[in-house]
Amino acid sequence: MRRRIAGAAVIAVGLMLALAGCTFFTPQATLIPYDASDGVALNVGNVQMRNVFVVSPKGTDANLVGVIINTGSTAETVNIQYTSHAGGTAKSVTKHVSLAASPSPKSVISFGNPGVPQLVLRGADIKPGALLSIFVQYGSVSGKVVRVPVLNNSQASYATLAPSPLPTPTPTP
Repeated sequence: MRRRIAGAAVIAVGLMLALAGCTFFTPQATLIPYDASDGVALNVGNVQMRNVFVVSPKGTDANLVGVIINTGSTAETVNIQYTSHAGGTAKSVTKHVSLAASPSPKSVISFGNPGVPQLVLRGADIKPGALLSIFVQYGSVSGKVVRVPVLNNSQASYATLAPSPLPTPTPTP
C-alpha cells in the first residue's frame, strides 16, 4: 500500500514538473518593462519624458508629442536638440521648455496634442516609420539621446497632430 502511495506521489511530482517546468526556467514576459504606447520614455536626472513621438505627415516638419515632467524641487529649462536639414544644410537646433518646480501644476507640460502648444521641429526631414534622434538635457545634468518614432497623421487618432504650418507673411504696400 505504501509503495502505491509513494509511486503515485512520484508520478504526480513528475507530471507537475513536466507540465509546469518551463515557468521555472523561462522569464515571465509580464516582468519585462516596456513602453505600452506609440511613444518612448526617457529619464534625465529629475526630468522625465513620457509617450514621446513625432508626427510628420510630409517628412519635413515634425510635431513633437508627449509629456515632460519635472520631479525636482527647482525650476528647470529643458533643452531639446535635433538636427534640422532646412535649406539643404544640416544644423543643430535647440528648443527650450521651461518647467516649474514640483509639485506645481506647471511642473508637468503636455505638448503637441490638441488644445496645448505644439513643439514643431522645423526641417527635421524624417520620413514616417523612421526614428528621429533628439538630445535632451537641462542645467548641468548630462543629457541623453533618445530615438523617437516618427508617425504620420493617417490614423484618426493622429489626424489633428500634424505640425502647424509656418505663417505666411502678408506684403505691405
